[in-house]
Parts: sequence; C-alpha cells; structure tokens
Amino acid sequence: MSAEMQNSKDEEIIVIPPRTDLKDRVLKPGSAGGACKRAIKAAESAIEELSAEFDDWMISSIDELLSKLPQVHQDGLDSAAGEEVHTIMHDLKGQATTLGYPVVAEISDTLCNLLEKTPDVSRISPKIAELHVRSIQTIVKECTKNHDDPKANAISLGLRQMVMKILKHEFERAEQQ
Repeated sequence: MSAEMQNSKDEEIIVIPPRTDLKDRVLKPGSAGGACKRAIKAAESAIEELSAEFDDWMISSIDELLSKLPQVHQDGLDSAAGEEVHTIMHDLKGQATTLGYPVVAEISDTLCNLLEKTPDVSRISPKIAELHVRSIQTIVKECTKNHDDPKANAISLGLRQMVMKILKHEFERAEQQ
C-alpha cells in the first residue's frame, strides 16, 4: 500500500509504509493453523512486553542524541560525535518500526541516507541532524505511534524532501568540481 503525494514542484513522491502485520505474513490458507496461531500469539505477547521497555529505550536514545548535539555543532557531522549520532539513528532506523514507531524509523532512515550518501559530510550543517533529533523527540512525545498520524507524517515528509534537495545540490556541486 502506498500513498502518493505531490510536493511543491509537482514531483510525485511515493510513501510506502512498512508492513507490521505478523498474522497476514505467516498464516496462509491450509497452514498448520493451531501451531501458527499459538506461535503468533507468543510472538505478539513478547513484542507487547518489549514495547514498554522500548518506550524507555526510545527516550534514552533521544536523550543520548540530544547530549551529542552540542559536540556535533562544535565539531561537525564528520566528527566522532557525528559518527555516534549516525550509529544511534541507524539503530532507531532498524528497530523503531518493529516496536511501534514507524515514522521514527523513516526519519532515522532519512538522516542516515544523508550521512551515508552525501559526497562530503563535512559540508552538512549540524542543524540538519538537530532537526531530525528534535522531530523524533516531538513525535514520541506528541504523536500517536500509528503510521497514519498526520502530524508525524508531515514532519517525516518535510525532512525527506529537505534531504533530497540537499543531496541533489551536493551531487551537482561534486560534479562541477
């Protein structure tokens, strides 16, 4: 399922929300229904138990990111502190969807893509990383965990569009040199 949107330059942007429906992925017609259903219930129960811990882990990750920002502002995103921010964001990118924060995963992915794909990370303003961290903080505090939260989606889409423009500019600049 994808949602198509138009940005300000009438370019089509397709947002593909990740699937998190364990039952539909595992249960197929004719499968060993009872065993599968018990396994699914056990997995869902384990995820539900971890969900409470993940909320604490998410807040701890945000606090850690916030504590790195002053050093990133001082030394840049190509510094050791910038690498630490990238590592934390990469962890969020990989785990947030599974444990109930799909838009946080999208935002983390956006910053990771910028840091991994830009020709020269030293040219990227630390303010970009701060925008991503503060956006995650806002979403965790003020938005629902659902992927269909309009405020969270608007934040994610805005960041993705901004990063696409930055990458385009950086690649054009690199080609001219």
